[in-house]
Amino acid sequence: MMRPDKKLWLVLLFTTLSVTMASAATEEIGGDFTLTDHNNATFRLSQLQGKLVLLSFGYTYCPDICPTELAKLALVFDTLKEQSDRLQGVFISLDPGRDTPAVLSDYVGYFNSGFVGLTGSESAVDRVARQYRVKYRRHEKAGGDYSIDHSANLYLIDQMGVLTAVIPYGMPVEHIVDVVRGQLSSNG
Repeated sequence: MMRPDKKLWLVLLFTTLSVTMASAATEEIGGDFTLTDHNNATFRLSQLQGKLVLLSFGYTYCPDICPTELAKLALVFDTLKEQSDRLQGVFISLDPGRDTPAVLSDYVGYFNSGFVGLTGSESAVDRVARQYRVKYRRHEKAGGDYSIDHSANLYLIDQMGVLTAVIPYGMPVEHIVDVVRGQLSSNG
């Protein structure tokens, strides 16, 4: 049986690790970028100034993590529907070879018609992934197929375009909603 004081310490540890608030030490993470959106138009993150951006990275062929996290993100938007005009969901594909604008349009639209799907050249996508410290690696499979291992954090970018929080993969919807509400209330 676990001692009560040890149980409390584990809860505090989990709570502390559940969100990384951006600070001077993490200022170099994030920033503006230019990619191609799911409508095949040039897209700059700075276009979204005035909105709280919930940014995620992944790929449409992902068997589990990406659809699960985008479904959670859709629930966050449904929960906060009275404030949805102040939010924007953005999904950046780490698989520009397969994830064309048309593929991304169908994919993000399945979760929420307001989400933006982004792609670009391999070098452009890699540059943005490095800006946000996203780790990913392609794994070749027999027959020419491949999968991509990738980190799956959720990045919150405030109304001025500054990264303010990183929510680790696997956090429950309620936790994400609480963090987003906190961000919305602290930014008016």
